Amino acid sequence: MSSLAANPPPPVEFALVSEVVPPSWSGQAVLIRRLLTGLDPRGYCLLTSDQGIYGGEHIQGLETTCYRLPPARTRYLHRNKWLLTASALAGAATGIARRAGQIARVARREQCRAIVAFTGDFHDLPAAYLASRLLGLPLYIYMCDYYSHRELYELARRRLAPHLERIVVRGATRVICGTDTLADALAERYGIAPAVIHHPADLSLYALADGRRRVPTGEARIVYTGTIYEAQLDAVQNLLAALDRLTARSAALHVYGGQSEDELRIRGLEGRLVVHGHASAQEIAAVQEGADILFLPLAFRSEYPEVIRTSAPMKFGEYLAAGGPILVHAPADAFVSEYCRSHACAVVVDDPDPRSLVAAIEALSEDAALRARLIRNAQERAMSDFSIDVARARFGELLSLETVRRCAG
Repeated sequence: MSSLAANPPPPVEFALVSEVVPPSWSGQAVLIRRLLTGLDPRGYCLLTSDQGIYGGEHIQGLETTCYRLPPARTRYLHRNKWLLTASALAGAATGIARRAGQIARVARREQCRAIVAFTGDFHDLPAAYLASRLLGLPLYIYMCDYYSHRELYELARRRLAPHLERIVVRGATRVICGTDTLADALAERYGIAPAVIHHPADLSLYALADGRRRVPTGEARIVYTGTIYEAQLDAVQNLLAALDRLTARSAALHVYGGQSEDELRIRGLEGRLVVHGHASAQEIAAVQEGADILFLPLAFRSEYPEVIRTSAPMKFGEYLAAGGPILVHAPADAFVSEYCRSHACAVVVDDPDPRSLVAAIEALSEDAALRARLIRNAQERAMSDFSIDVARARFGELLSLETVRRCAG
């Protein structure tokens, strides 16, 4: 008798809906892989409208059934602004309804017991809500960032998003947030009690020693790992301006991500900047461990300040684990600023003046006791708040996944 016959497949506990899924190297896809690795892949399925924008050569996929959803496109019927708005609203509603039907058909076919929907695509959360109501299934919303503040470039969606968010979060069985700040904002606005799962890091990639004692010499390597766009742009520009003002010790910003040097130059990033290509998780961990300073920027001027205030970069836990001092340059009320100040695990510069960054860089370069204290506190926080094991256990608990069997080994 085959092993499958001897061990019949478990029920499909949930359908997970996300704009991106593994093997995309998007931070959200990495998060999903970390949460689901270890679950029996026959116990869930994936639904995604991923168009391959983020590639997929650097992380493994998940060996489960994955359904590709066609992208929802809005058609504009008239140039008159009132008719344009009306047609955009109708198009958004139609896109949500179609996506809901697609999710419902898959969930019914797979006999799913629940639906889990991540923020990302505008249509996914309200469509998952409608599908859950059609099928009478519990709905779990995983908000990596603030749904109602994401839509900036299309008036109809921007106006619809707050109303859709209210319906969805109040109707969900449970809302899961990536930060305490977002959970508090949703609790205050909607009278719900969200759960928090900090974006987990793969701590096995890091030495997690009790503070790195190496004395920095030569030109300081300030490292940023990830993509730079509007959410980080002016903070990175401030750092590059600060590097030109250093006197005691020179430094350069090393960026590791999927963007080319030309693309970053077009965005106005000039000066002591060294651009590296995208790398594997193991390579990035080594780069982070070798940094003299790990730079964590969030924009002071952007079109979505509430998203910046309430979200956390997926790399945050990695930085905490890496064993190098962290320099946070972000607004004072941002989650990362408040977290790092509260736990004394980074130097926080919440002033957009480059001169403040100069003082912080010099302090991190010259004060060995400060570096050791920050590194020790950061690694303690990594182990307590950002462990994959802690995140997986919490995710399973919230979804009541007792019947989803763990893979052998």
